[in-house]
Amino acid sequence: MASNGARTGTPEEAALRGLVERGVVSPEQAAAVLDALRAARPDRPGARWAEIVGYVGGGLVLAGAAALVATSWDVLSETMQVVLLAAVAVAALGGALVMAGGPGALRGRAHRVPDVRRRVAGTLSAVAAAATALAVGVGFDADPPIGAFAAGLVVAAAGYALLPSAVGLVASWVLGWLLVGSVVGEAVGSLPETEVGLPLGLALIANGLGWAALGASGVLAHRRLALGLGAGLALAGAHMPTFWGGETAWGYGLTLAVAAACLAAYRWEPAGVLLVFGVLGITVAVPEAVWDLTDGAVTVAAVLLLAGAILLVASWTGVRLHRGRRPAGTG
Repeated sequence: MASNGARTGTPEEAALRGLVERGVVSPEQAAAVLDALRAARPDRPGARWAEIVGYVGGGLVLAGAAALVATSWDVLSETMQVVLLAAVAVAALGGALVMAGGPGALRGRAHRVPDVRRRVAGTLSAVAAAATALAVGVGFDADPPIGAFAAGLVVAAAGYALLPSAVGLVASWVLGWLLVGSVVGEAVGSLPETEVGLPLGLALIANGLGWAALGASGVLAHRRLALGLGAGLALAGAHMPTFWGGETAWGYGLTLAVAAACLAAYRWEPAGVLLVFGVLGITVAVPEAVWDLTDGAVTVAAVLLLAGAILLVASWTGVRLHRGRRPAGTG
């Protein structure tokens, strides 16, 4: 194994680096092992307190900015409003960069930023993404604010790509489905309100499946979180025709399809969130289908009993699937 002289990093990092150089594991596998070791290692009390102080400080800054905006926003010109929001975004990005340890620390999944500093930096980058979206929205005053959500998503996604964090992933997810909703809303704006739910629901399902695919394929560092966010968004989108437009048949039909997909995916990806959303989707959709197909002839009590029975059956199915994922001989 070639050596480059001085050793840097922890002994675990040095050992994994040696395994990568010998071709025993890939860089991606080494990064995953290192993340697991960092997660298993308890934080030092000082680091934990530093993280808490950082969050409290950030909260006070946001509270002060909100108070300033609430008392003087109406008297500010549109230009000053944009400048103020842009200043918040720049300050948050600068704070994230300092917390990460400088531009050289932004190495994507190969970073070596301690967990506490990475989480705080991710929170600050999420604040910057939100401030960017607001600044663009105020500056262009568009309805729907497609450009605002797109600008915020770019900042959030770039922050996550440079330094992955759970907060950064959630910020990207939120801005992503807001952008999709705005685009679909603009595209179907000429349709009657009762016909908007189906295209919006299908778009959210596609968006959710995209997030789940990115998580399952390992493109995103936070695999299980991406799966959960994607499954939750797909399930919410499946029920959108019922909530918006009263198209109950499409609502429970799509909900059952998404729930079945979650349970099927659990066979290959044992993420508990897929099991939970699969059971939840079946429990919600089947009583709705019975109520709709019988034109409300079934009493509320019967529907509740049916929902309970379905939940028990779905739970039993989930337990069977979970046991099927466990290797033989494990108690």
